[in-house]
Amino acid sequence: MDIKSFVALTILKLLGLFTLQGARRFGAVIAWVLRISNSTMYKVTKKNLALVYPHLSYEQLEAMACESLYHTGCSLAETGIAWGGTIESLKKNEQKVVSVKNEHLLKDAVEAGQGVLMLTLHFGNWEWMNAALPQRSQKLMGLYKMAKMPALEKNMLESRERCGVTMVPGTREGVKRFIENYRSGNCCLIAPDQEPSTKSGVWSEFFGLPALTPKFIHQLVQENPKGKVLHVYMKRLTEGFELVFTEAEPEIYDDNLVVSATAMNRGFEKCVADDPVQYQWDYKRFKRNPEKHYKKL
Repeated sequence: MDIKSFVALTILKLLGLFTLQGARRFGAVIAWVLRISNSTMYKVTKKNLALVYPHLSYEQLEAMACESLYHTGCSLAETGIAWGGTIESLKKNEQKVVSVKNEHLLKDAVEAGQGVLMLTLHFGNWEWMNAALPQRSQKLMGLYKMAKMPALEKNMLESRERCGVTMVPGTREGVKRFIENYRSGNCCLIAPDQEPSTKSGVWSEFFGLPALTPKFIHQLVQENPKGKVLHVYMKRLTEGFELVFTEAEPEIYDDNLVVSATAMNRGFEKCVADDPVQYQWDYKRFKRNPEKHYKKL
């Protein structure tokens, strides 16, 4: 095992010893360090918020950035708990999902038996969905981007699959299995809210700004026109988490790639509006935008 993987796994194991509230207190410390050190994550967070909420004052943006960093810190600190280690710890995680909103949308879609494509985003703690989605889904399969640290990836896969999610990598063979699972009337989960390569993306608006958006979702929808597309996210609450399902925009089923991609982004915007500070604003979502928004950061 390489030294980076060893350090990362050690940190995760230590974080796994925290209670959820303890992890969140540590998350507040992480946020303070990120802010006081004027880190790149802090600067990117402020830049993104200024781009998508241009009507807000400097003071309002600063307050939002601090809150957003707090949720980023919480997501990092909660990871060790979210990945769990034993069946008992996974059951404890499930108990922390204290509310499920619009669960009927998933139930109806599963009962229809035509396949359910769940689009999640980097909001709240997406890792916690492993504690709540598998038992509500039909042969749930998730598509993931391969990590740069093999040992860390192995640990992540074992943790997610222990919850009942079949994980496949974003390779040609993995994508083929993912599509087949959806075609077969089963449930699929993917987080397509981050920037793809130029070749794999199409330009569409996200919060009014041109953003490269994955083409793959449109391909999936076209592969299984009878399937149902839902948005799903895990919102952080004081006492735990709330699992939320929402309808995808009708235009996501459109034959036109740009129309479909724009509808997906519009659906994500509505999810973010539930609590904007819980979205991962420290990610360079508009990195390939011709305006070069992050050039001086």
